[in-house]
Amino acid sequence: MFEVAEAYEKQRGRSSKLLAPLFADFAGVRGEVLDVGCGTGALTFAIAKNPAVSKIVGLDLSETFLAYARSKTDAPRIQFEQGDAHKLPFIDASFDCCLALLVMSFITDASKAAAEMRRVTRPGGVVATAMWDTTGGNELNDSLSDAVAVIDPNVKLLTGTYGTTEQLTSLLASAGLTDIEVKNIAFPCSFESFDDFWRPLTEGQGPAGAYLRRISEDHRTALRERLRQNLFGNRADGPFTLQAKAWAVKGIAPV
Repeated sequence: MFEVAEAYEKQRGRSSKLLAPLFADFAGVRGEVLDVGCGTGALTFAIAKNPAVSKIVGLDLSETFLAYARSKTDAPRIQFEQGDAHKLPFIDASFDCCLALLVMSFITDASKAAAEMRRVTRPGGVVATAMWDTTGGNELNDSLSDAVAVIDPNVKLLTGTYGTTEQLTSLLASAGLTDIEVKNIAFPCSFESFDDFWRPLTEGQGPAGAYLRRISEDHRTALRERLRQNLFGNRADGPFTLQAKAWAVKGIAPV
């Protein structure tokens, strides 16, 4: 689901780039920062725009995504490394801030990853993560999920875990973080046409892409037409906007 960087960028890259700076501002990044599950670098590059940040390390399992991210910068304070969120390759208290954007539901043991994020964060530093809101009103994800529910009612698409305040707060609390804060981040995501939204979904990246790849052509055509009907009704094709919503949560590493 996460191997073709260019295809991922066309699908989720655009929304990640909009969410990343809002999440970084909420986290209050400073000093030396670790971006866990950095993917193609949306959050890393957003963090780099903050002059209070002296060093950013982006970590991911996918060497393909890392190669793509490395090709986009030669800044000396940015580096990308391959590594596992379950066992971060850094000594204790290595960073002032440790962030993870839109990855927790894809980590086998998110609790272990959160504990590792706390371990490598200096006392008084920030650990933060964000996931898409699954409680309703997230049109960016819900539009496709609603269409799938009609065509394929036995499939629960893009529901995921850690899409609620309770799940995210519990995740950081279980890792021993204190002073936990939560914020709902909402923003518009614009598309030039229906195909601008649909075509990247068909390229196999992420849960939506994996689902569309495994269903039949007839099934995919029916889903496409249902989604188009839901989005446009009787209106002509053209530019449109979907509201995106994410939950962000941060806590402080105990002194």
